[in-house]
Amino acid sequence: MKAKEILQELDAYTEDYNFPILDNYNVDLAQCRITVFSDKEQWLIVFEIVGIDINQEITTNLYIYSNVTRQRGLLTGIDDIVTLENKENWYDDEGNFIVNPFHLELIIRGKKVTLNPEKTEYIKLGINTEAFNLTKLLRYLNSQYEEELWLTIESVKLELGESIELPQFYQSSEWQHPDISDGQKPSGSIFFQSLSQAIESNNVDLIKSGESNTHWSNWTWSDFENQEEDME
Repeated sequence: MKAKEILQELDAYTEDYNFPILDNYNVDLAQCRITVFSDKEQWLIVFEIVGIDINQEITTNLYIYSNVTRQRGLLTGIDDIVTLENKENWYDDEGNFIVNPFHLELIIRGKKVTLNPEKTEYIKLGINTEAFNLTKLLRYLNSQYEEELWLTIESVKLELGESIELPQFYQSSEWQHPDISDGQKPSGSIFFQSLSQAIESNNVDLIKSGESNTHWSNWTWSDFENQEEDME
């Protein structure tokens, strides 16, 4: 597989917005990760986008691109990553968020967690605790439980629904991601340029992450709460 062909494959999916858009109007971003599997001739790229979906649920969206899978693009959304320990819903009947930002009783990947963060912790992260919501909660958890919010490699392969045995080649949560909504494409990113070359050469040392912009703080303008303000 040539590097040029990999970039062409990735670019093609941006044309119908079937590629990770980090300032997505339908998902508030909390964290994202790329995992690459490759044996030089065969390759598989998986994106995990952890965030809040339009239904106000914490979810992981999986996007896959490959020369060995039947399915490509957005594959699935996985819910129930984080739930409340004592309640079923995040909101009451009037639509008010019922979680106290300074006392959190949660279940993360099946593990009970109790946290009592102070206001200064939120401020340090750039999170305003007034009008607290699910997006702010998940972004706080990103600072404390980032590793627990990812899927295991075994879970990722299980979600693919296809028997693919490729070695893991690369993984990162920091890279230069194109602004798809502004017309940018993977082929214009130094990260994806070097990643495709690395896959072709089977040499991970060729990868250059570029100026990383994958932290959620870079993609907040399309947040649901900002959309609501624009409508007022």
